[in-house]
Amino acid sequence: MIDFSAHTILSNAPISEALKKLNTPFHLRTIFVLNETNQVIGTITDGDIRRGLLNKIDFNQNCESFAFKNFKYLEDGIVSIEQLRNWRNKQITTIPLLNSNKELVQILDFNQLKSYLPLTAVIMAGGFGNRLRPLTQTTPKPMLKIGDMPILEINIKRLVSFGIQTIYLCVNYLKDQIIDHFGDGSKWNCNIKYIEENQPLGTIGALSLIPEIKTEHVLLFNADLLSNIDFEEMFHKHLNLNSDLSIATIPHKVTLPYAVLENEGSLIKAISEKPTYTYFANAGFYIFNSHLLNLIPQNEFYNATDFAEALIQNKQTVVSFPIHGYWNDIGSIEDYNKSNEDFPTLNFF
Repeated sequence: MIDFSAHTILSNAPISEALKKLNTPFHLRTIFVLNETNQVIGTITDGDIRRGLLNKIDFNQNCESFAFKNFKYLEDGIVSIEQLRNWRNKQITTIPLLNSNKELVQILDFNQLKSYLPLTAVIMAGGFGNRLRPLTQTTPKPMLKIGDMPILEINIKRLVSFGIQTIYLCVNYLKDQIIDHFGDGSKWNCNIKYIEENQPLGTIGALSLIPEIKTEHVLLFNADLLSNIDFEEMFHKHLNLNSDLSIATIPHKVTLPYAVLENEGSLIKAISEKPTYTYFANAGFYIFNSHLLNLIPQNEFYNATDFAEALIQNKQTVVSFPIHGYWNDIGSIEDYNKSNEDFPTLNFF
């Protein structure tokens, strides 16, 4: 049970009590006014107090008479990305999350959060990391440090910064180190659950072992990916295009060292001198509709690319989301060293 007492006040309390609560270091600058049944009926902000001072209000009157009743809120389980963006653009940064009875479930502070995405995240963290030996001889690849933090911890902190709170870790090789470090996830303000592979199941096969996913969409990626990908933008595009599966892609340019001829039969129509072509490679991040989980074979080796190909063959909507920021697949010692060189210059959180 979350203790919201520092950020709430009863409707019959005097405004002076709300002022005392607002006048504390590192406060959210918003007090939520509760009625006798703990329903949120309004808000009082430090701006309201300042305006009250100018209007010479009586600070002994109760909070209900002073509270702003037309406040913005989200209902638990119902999140609109468009609405969130609109509120953030209007500098509305403190938003309560309420249940169907208008009781406070969570306080979302968008000075700290990038978004609040209704996604369940699954991170594949069971690989052996053979190309990274000897670093992975006694340490699982997801626990190798970038700077002073394991790769997996960086990815979990990024998920939490986007408001993602349920995270599954699919583990196998040296799994106890991962489980001992992250526990239930409470240290990172999330709920971490573990799927333990008894045998390698590919890049998506372990999802068949998850008993139930409560959100309508799933975010999947490998633990050894280091990227500042915008998960909100990717999810927004997924919804707008009514996609079944969205695959993040990374542009890869190839320059041919020769002149290329454009022919029609024997006739040359044009000559391109050392042209450059851009291809989009799979970046390893996937968002898909959770009802598609039943297409994954039970407890069998199955890759995300097999999953994508099956959807394409079935005429379902599979779309590309190009990453324009940083991306590195830490598959080798060279990749690992590069990530450590790059990380201090990047804004990941």
